[in-house]
Amino acid sequence: MAKKENDNMKLWKSVEVTDPQYTTKINQRGGFTAIGAQYQLQRATETFGPFGAGWGVRGEVIEKWNEVGMAIYQAHLWYKLDTGKEMPELHEFPIHSAIQYARGGRLDDDFFKKVATDALTKGLSKLGFNADVFM
Repeated sequence: MAKKENDNMKLWKSVEVTDPQYTTKINQRGGFTAIGAQYQLQRATETFGPFGAGWGVRGEVIEKWNEVGMAIYQAHLWYKLDTGKEMPELHEFPIHSAIQYARGGRLDDDFFKKVATDALTKGLSKLGFNADVFM
């Protein structure tokens, strides 16, 4: 009798490989590979459907710690999985990130986009997106 394949890794296996044309080698902080955020959004849309309908972020909260110039971002990443049932299953989990938005009297006016994108990237990685890069 053939062994039934474990479905636990089905989503992960479907999104773990990254097209190298959407990566950039970064030579800071010891070196790492950055994945294009727009590529990740495209892959999530291919997997779950349009942003806001098949997946998205809800409950975004940003807390600023002015005394140290830090911002803490928290939200929930949600997505729908088609399991073959009449209605797709809705899943969600918390995502978070932090960023220094002020240093030496200089303000990073793009900090909210950066911290939200970082949290989303980390959230998608928990589902297996771009696992080959993160591993």
